[in-house]
Amino acid sequence: MVALLVAPWPGAGGGPGGALAQTGRPAPSRAPAAAAERELLISNELGLGLRELYVTPAGSVEPGRDRLGEETLPTGATLRLPLGRTRLCLFDLRAVLADGSVEERRGLDTCRAPRVLLGDPDAPMRMAVVVNDTDIAIRELYAAPSGASDRGADRLGSETVDAEASFELRLGRTRACQFDIIAVFEDDTTQERRRIDLCRRTRVAFGDPSIPWRQAEIANGAGRGIRNLYAATAGTAERLAAAQPDAPDWGTDRLGNTTLEPGDRFRLRLRSRDCRIDLRAVYEDDGAEEKRSVDLCAATQVLFDGSGVPQPPERSFILVNRHAATVQQVFASGIDNSDWGEDRLPDGPLERGTRAEVMLRSACELDLRVLFANGGAEERRGINICNNGLIVLRPGWTLAERLDQGAGVADRGPPREGSVRLRNAGAAPLVELYVDATGAPRGPDRLGSTVLGRGETLDFQPPLGVGCTAHLRAVFRDGQELERPGFDLCSGTEVSLPEVAAPGAAVQP
Repeated sequence: MVALLVAPWPGAGGGPGGALAQTGRPAPSRAPAAAAERELLISNELGLGLRELYVTPAGSVEPGRDRLGEETLPTGATLRLPLGRTRLCLFDLRAVLADGSVEERRGLDTCRAPRVLLGDPDAPMRMAVVVNDTDIAIRELYAAPSGASDRGADRLGSETVDAEASFELRLGRTRACQFDIIAVFEDDTTQERRRIDLCRRTRVAFGDPSIPWRQAEIANGAGRGIRNLYAATAGTAERLAAAQPDAPDWGTDRLGNTTLEPGDRFRLRLRSRDCRIDLRAVYEDDGAEEKRSVDLCAATQVLFDGSGVPQPPERSFILVNRHAATVQQVFASGIDNSDWGEDRLPDGPLERGTRAEVMLRSACELDLRVLFANGGAEERRGINICNNGLIVLRPGWTLAERLDQGAGVADRGPPREGSVRLRNAGAAPLVELYVDATGAPRGPDRLGSTVLGRGETLDFQPPLGVGCTAHLRAVFRDGQELERPGFDLCSGTEVSLPEVAAPGAAVQP
């Protein structure tokens, strides 16, 4: 840099032909050029975006700072880069492309030609219009001259090409005509278009436009938002699960980054030769509801109201207060829940020496939090209420191995009104329980991951969407199955399975 600042002007100094040789006297000093605002106008015609850009005085050893920072310079774009007020004219430029390759220009004279074209100015500009004729977005797009060793960098960057949308793919100035173009979709599937001659045609389509569009309006009638929505040709999820048990079964999320709030509607469009589609909605609380074989050729609206979400069975346990303080509130929730939920003492505080029955829908294992009237709180995790339905609160109960010690006489009493108490009177644990409306197909297993051991009881209320009279099916671990059509779920009595049927019903083998 110092050499550039003190270098003599052409024809000056003591060399041959200089003023000193001609006159024999030292040449009069000439004032240096005045400093001026310098800039570069950089046009990217390389066919790939620039991720880094360095401009330094000519001959500099240090690369300097990246002039793009967090930004990029897409192909086809132009950047006006101020260089500041300086007497220097000559600069070096180094650009790092999206695929890691490097383009350099040395000795750029910003005083005479501030415009820089990155690319071959004598080669024609190649471009293509990529059309997405599928029903899901293109996440990545690659283009490289046919026969190239790799497919290069993703041409979309942070963008996507939505269904029914198009994208102008600029490949820069190049003499090549034939390109391989690859699209990667949001469900990780890939489509390729090989040896496309862009000198003859510039439209490249992905998908089959002959496949008809199917559409329906999805309505959220539940009291919570729908976070994900999936759609697949009927039976696809089962086939994928059978072939790849660890792979996602439902493909891409049709909602993308949006949430379908309660009361809102969403227009679902997908390409399918079949009319029947399987739909799956996942709510914000991770509950999932499925609708199988929905005929989109006949149905114009599909309602998700939460009634199809598998519900854990309703369970109860007895809480006895042997502490010295009044229990003000009790919170209980499944071990996988992120919050405690509501107070489980609807009838008010639990005084010392008294007991209360706590009801909740949960698997066998739960976490318990007790809040005392003096503001103190105690917690215990992973309590199995299927093995022990009696919990005694006493000093040190959170560390004790037995929670039912010192309970005193406990009478559980009859089932709550509008429910039925199921007792496993079989020789093996009851592992599956199906309760569906009369005439409806078999729905979800109402026990989920729960097992009802021999002699254990379960207070059961009619699931959402099922009335008091239902079709009950029970499956035991030894393979025995029984059915109870016309089963009364609201009898308020205890019913043994499989030995005794509901009141008034005949015993089935």
